[in-house]
Amino acid sequence: MESKYHNGSVALIRETGFDYDGAVYAVVCNSQTYIKRVYLEAEGLRLVSINPKYKDIFISYDEDPRVVRIIIGNFIPLK
Repeated sequence: MESKYHNGSVALIRETGFDYDGAVYAVVCNSQTYIKRVYLEAEGLRLVSINPKYKDIFISYDEDPRVVRIIIGNFIPLK
């Protein structure tokens, strides 16, 4: 299955906090930004990859992850 989000596409975002499990968010941690489905767990955030080629990530709350924006769409810019 091909990913909904392609390399080089522009994400359309809405600034928010965390609204609900399983939504696609931009998460910042250790100067890295991830766009993944986010699930709250007791010890941290589970970031589930949309593209099966990439592994899921677990980020402990000790690493101070920040859910900053919900992804509401995307597009590939014209060249």
